[in-house]
Amino acid sequence: MSGDEVSETAAPGVRRPIVVTSLNPFAKFARQRRCWDAWAGLGLTVRTANVAAEAERLIAAGIARETILEVAEADSGRALFGKPTPRIAPLLAHLADALPERDILLTNSDIFPATRSADVTDIYLSQAPLAALVREETATYEASAFAARAPYRGGLDTFLIGAARLPAVNAALAQTPGAERMCFGIPGWDYLVGALMLSLGGIIMDAGVLLHESHETTYANVDEFLAYVPAMQALGAAKGPSAAEAAFQFFQRIDHECRMTGAASRLARLKYYRQPTAVTTDGARAATARFLAACPFIAPTVNFAVLAALADDLAAEADMERAINVFTTGAGAQADFRAALAATVFALLCRGEAPPRAPKPGDKRHTQKAAALTQVDSRDDWAERRAVARFYAAERVTHGIHNRAVYDYLILAAENDAERALVAMLNPMTPVAEALPDAA
Repeated sequence: MSGDEVSETAAPGVRRPIVVTSLNPFAKFARQRRCWDAWAGLGLTVRTANVAAEAERLIAAGIARETILEVAEADSGRALFGKPTPRIAPLLAHLADALPERDILLTNSDIFPATRSADVTDIYLSQAPLAALVREETATYEASAFAARAPYRGGLDTFLIGAARLPAVNAALAQTPGAERMCFGIPGWDYLVGALMLSLGGIIMDAGVLLHESHETTYANVDEFLAYVPAMQALGAAKGPSAAEAAFQFFQRIDHECRMTGAASRLARLKYYRQPTAVTTDGARAATARFLAACPFIAPTVNFAVLAALADDLAAEADMERAINVFTTGAGAQADFRAALAATVFALLCRGEAPPRAPKPGDKRHTQKAAALTQVDSRDDWAERRAVARFYAAERVTHGIHNRAVYDYLILAAENDAERALVAMLNPMTPVAEALPDAA
């Protein structure tokens, strides 16, 4: 593993943690880049660990070569999982050798620091020299709010490791069965590192200022956590014996530890939380105003600035899961059905739309799933209705496909004026940009 020596951007005499992550150049890079820039904007040195092929893609995407810690193939998870993501143990061993006097903040690449200062790390380290930090969940970074707490205690995304304790962490990992398998992006490693930190006198706490945009898990195989169950049992962190039981038991432990450290978490949020903002374009604000004028029933449940920021993002990338999350009010599957319809209308308005096409005979993935969703009369089942609306959103916006059978299903499933109005706006005979009236 290689990488140029770090440069200091913090105040003279202040040696802040070095942020180490692993950027994924193949998926949702803009979101990761925003997090990267936010960490760097705090005056912190930021590094990404990647194999050579990924490093070249990152450089082409604008990441400076000197910020990349190149990972040898043998130190990646390719042989174990078919993915060249960095293995945690070799990475931490390298950091201990290369930066023996520096604290390390190891984090997933989609964690956004909503903080006014890197000084927030002082609060974490004042509790213990090892801290596993719990994120706050949000639809988008802009949609977060100081008063809206949503800690996700089902996982750990960020680990603050004091320089004096990193050798002990590495020594413990070397003696822990299964630790050599731990990789970014593979389930279970965060629980094992969290349990190990607790055994070394560390803490688990809600970070209060670390944000994560909600999305479906990308984990391919949750059974991988089975490899860590013996170690979790040896650490007294879970009794198992199944992966599901052990994971639930450690989730309970995380929840307990966060409650015990709640005062420090609240202090971190009170003192350092900063609302993420985005500079929006005139076009995005105009599209948002037009949408809300056409859909006044949506206005009470959304924030104009959040929608305007989403409008700019949608113009660049059709991330419909993210869009639906913004419109979802959390009021159950019925609200999620309407949210999927609203997000589809909004995305088509923001992106512009060529006339959608019907599924082609070769579109087996599309037609088969559509048939599976609509062949059973499940219009009284809100979960099914939500699934169909989400499917239509992805098909229409991402692939430009209008499936008549799915659309007819949505017409019949709509049960109030607001839902019927949204479905009508999606009529493929009239582009959304023409169906919506201009804002007053």
